[in-house]
Amino acid sequence: MTAREIFKMVLVLTIVTGVWGCALSLVKIATQDQIEYQRIKNIKAPALKKALTVEYDNDPIKDRTKIVIGKNKRGKPIERTIFYAKNNNEIVAVALEAYGTGYDGDVGVMISITIPEKKIGSIAVTTHTETPGVGTKAINSQAFMGQFKDQPIGKNFSPSGGYIDAVTGATYTSHGIQKAVQKGIKIFKKNKSKILS
Repeated sequence: MTAREIFKMVLVLTIVTGVWGCALSLVKIATQDQIEYQRIKNIKAPALKKALTVEYDNDPIKDRTKIVIGKNKRGKPIERTIFYAKNNNEIVAVALEAYGTGYDGDVGVMISITIPEKKIGSIAVTTHTETPGVGTKAINSQAFMGQFKDQPIGKNFSPSGGYIDAVTGATYTSHGIQKAVQKGIKIFKKNKSKILS
């Protein structure tokens, strides 16, 4: 094989891989919104449905927006998705996900806040890595999760706040959920003008 044939083969392979790389990038860009919608629908929608206790006539997954709530250690923006529940085109509740540290990692909690009452509609766990049968006792406890329902967002829901009773045997998970709710309320209060505009 001559140097010219090798060069020709390398050039053809470079062009083919470049064209297919661009094609894959275009497919990713074209399907990015649909992929995000499906990811939210399959992972977060069950918790969103549990958290939104008000009557609404829209699709909160479609009526969503992202807001920047701060920056991470590297200076990159931290975003949260805000889901809107509307009735007759008026916002009746918003929902957002926040995280608290449980026994075995972060516990994601979907929190809904009713508008204009500014009360917690309800909460539901979206993600967790807690021990089945131990940490999940708090997640599956309707008595524990129900303590947040219809509470004003002005209350202190942190573990030291005294308003919420933890689940015996699942204290770390209970505290993780409480911390997530407290963080979610803090995000709402700090970004209320962005969220409700």
